[in-house]
Amino acid sequence: MAVKILIVDDEPINIKLIEEILEYEDEFQCKSVVNGMDALAILDKYNPDIILLDIMMPGMSGYDVCQKIKNDKKHKFAKVLMISGKAMIEERLEGYEAGADDYITKPFVDDELLAKLKVFSKLKKTEEIDELKTAILQLFSHETKTPLNGILLGSQLILDTPSVPDKIAEYANLIKLSGERIHDLVRKILLLSDLRNNRTLTITAQSVQKYLQGIARQTKNSHPGKCDVVVNCPTDFTLEADWHLFHEALQSAIDNAIKFSPPQETVELAVSCNKSTVVFRVIDKGPGINPELKEKVFDEFYSQDILTHTQGSALSLAIAKEIMHLHRGSLSVESVPGEGASFIFSLPSTSVQT
Repeated sequence: MAVKILIVDDEPINIKLIEEILEYEDEFQCKSVVNGMDALAILDKYNPDIILLDIMMPGMSGYDVCQKIKNDKKHKFAKVLMISGKAMIEERLEGYEAGADDYITKPFVDDELLAKLKVFSKLKKTEEIDELKTAILQLFSHETKTPLNGILLGSQLILDTPSVPDKIAEYANLIKLSGERIHDLVRKILLLSDLRNNRTLTITAQSVQKYLQGIARQTKNSHPGKCDVVVNCPTDFTLEADWHLFHEALQSAIDNAIKFSPPQETVELAVSCNKSTVVFRVIDKGPGINPELKEKVFDEFYSQDILTHTQGSALSLAIAKEIMHLHRGSLSVESVPGEGASFIFSLPSTSVQT
């Protein structure tokens, strides 16, 4: 499907110039208008992907047109590239304040214009897909809540019934465990949706050393006989974070490391701190991750069953990535196949107290 371009310029020669640049590009479809009112009038019918919008026009300026477009939810993904013969920083800032996505100066450089159009076309599609993913996740979570509660309640009633035959109890327990897994999945879906809607962080201060020692003890108790969990935090310090969310993020990597570590091996929780960054590492000696899969493990829709760290963990790692983003931090992974993996949680150290 062609990318729809709407050109808004009161100078016919400028419109003709852009049309000539795009003439031999099959991926683009163009329409043009000569003022802001006409642009707004055609918006719903044409539904452009990208709008090339002149700033200085009679009647309604490009800034005013841009604001109206960006305030219209039907066109929230449309990309606006403002055009002007001036290159003043004040003008650019005013355009960005109006909601513009980028800025192009006249005269046009053909390759630059084409490159910008291709980049913003991909960006628009990515944003639309991300919103669709979120909508699907929310729909799934809400539609499964009621039947899921019935499954959990019914299976528990069977298990609580005296003298239930062993085979029935076995199946009831299987139903309950399966229901609990779905319940956890629904919880994670709602959390991911909440995080992507800019959830507000609840910041508190906590001793990092004590926190890691506590999480190591809890993990050993919840995974008896699996592997040893050791803490490497030579110097204690206090860090401000949303510890409830951060725990959710770090625990997902710890559970993942334990799941794929050989029996009796060690999972290391290491932390280091410098003037700008605090880094938490979850290090294991499992099978590692193939280089081409390193970014895919953070995609909530990645579900390929592979014999590495990704089995059953995609949604948890996607949540962890969002949590770190909200903390103005990052989550990445380093791994060599056959030599284990290290999940790296980086936080700004501006909130560190020694």
